[in-house]
Amino acid sequence: MGVTACTTTSDSGARSSASLKPVPVSAAIHYSVADTSGPEDLARLAILHHPSLKAARHRAERLAQKAPQERSLPDPSVEIGAGSMAETAAGRVDAMAGVKQKIPFPGKRSSAAAAAESEAAAAREDVKALELKLTEQVHAAWWDLYLAEETIRISSENRAVLEDLREVVDARVAADEAAQADQLRLANELSLVDRDIADAKQLKSTARSRLNSLLNRPAGASLPSASRTRIITLGSLKHLLAKAEASHPEVAAAQRRADAFQHRLRRAKLEKYPDLTAGISGASVSDSGLSGAANGRDQVYATLGINIPLWQEPRRAMIREAREGISETESMIAAARSELRYRVEDAWHRAKTAHEVANLFETRLIPDAQQAYDVTLAGYSAGRNSYTDLMETWQDLLGYRLQLAKNQAQVGKATATLRAAAGIR
Repeated sequence: MGVTACTTTSDSGARSSASLKPVPVSAAIHYSVADTSGPEDLARLAILHHPSLKAARHRAERLAQKAPQERSLPDPSVEIGAGSMAETAAGRVDAMAGVKQKIPFPGKRSSAAAAAESEAAAAREDVKALELKLTEQVHAAWWDLYLAEETIRISSENRAVLEDLREVVDARVAADEAAQADQLRLANELSLVDRDIADAKQLKSTARSRLNSLLNRPAGASLPSASRTRIITLGSLKHLLAKAEASHPEVAAAQRRADAFQHRLRRAKLEKYPDLTAGISGASVSDSGLSGAANGRDQVYATLGINIPLWQEPRRAMIREAREGISETESMIAAARSELRYRVEDAWHRAKTAHEVANLFETRLIPDAQQAYDVTLAGYSAGRNSYTDLMETWQDLLGYRLQLAKNQAQVGKATATLRAAAGIR
């Protein structure tokens, strides 16, 4: 909310006010995604376009500009004196001028610059960590979309099977070989399948919205169908744990911040030493002084001074602050490694279990359930099996096919989490 003051504003003031207007926030970007794009392609696009990553990169660049500021000398100062000044043997002093430069004690500027460089390096590691997180989120949304589309496909196929089965039931009811209740129960099963399809369509819309959000695209932008993609084998649990603890960006960022506090500690210890101030001054002397020997010779002289580091308590507090910062970041490193160990181990076991279960459904349970359904359908048509037997075998087959899709999606999502936790792009 703006406030209007009842004053007259100059042109320069108006320009200044205009320059303080909020910078407009970037809107969603309109760009196309190829129909053949997979989760890896979408993750690269998200890394390129997501505003949080752009902000993190700008932050890293901003922090990188602090080191030159810390490394440079303070600006020199100029002093000019004029007025009624001293009368010397050489004549009256008309004016004085001097230039002074403060020179911090050796090591202070380099330590401050090194601390700034370490902070910038930590920010760059934060960018890498955010890229890993965004990649994981894109893969998770992709597999949610895959599961929703597979659920729709499988349920639609099974609905067609039930429609074909209706003809068999109708024929048996017409021949007085089955009760009319079988028709009602079959109609109920069709309604349940329609409900599952409607739920899956809602989940599909949610997953597509999530993907477009991660890609920084408008809501409703077109996306490719989420087909099952090849999942990369990442190696042994021991190897992944070692990689996460040694080189994950979260660990590296905490280490860089610990380095920054080490440099601040060195700078704080140097604060007890004085800084030097060197200067050169001159005085303009008039030859019309009171003394007959006045010659008007100008004066030029050098100055040298130091500050007196008298108050030590603030300097001791700086040392304590830096040491606490070192302890803080060391604890952060330990916490990051502990969390990464959990994430890697949990995701590795989830991926392994989901893969084994999916293989069990694909190679044994689904083929056996399909065979049982075919035999029961033939028996029902011949009057040897009941409608209940037929529905049980059909429900088993449908449930196994849906569970296979669910486990395949779980493998993909767990592997994405494992990659992010291990620091693998």
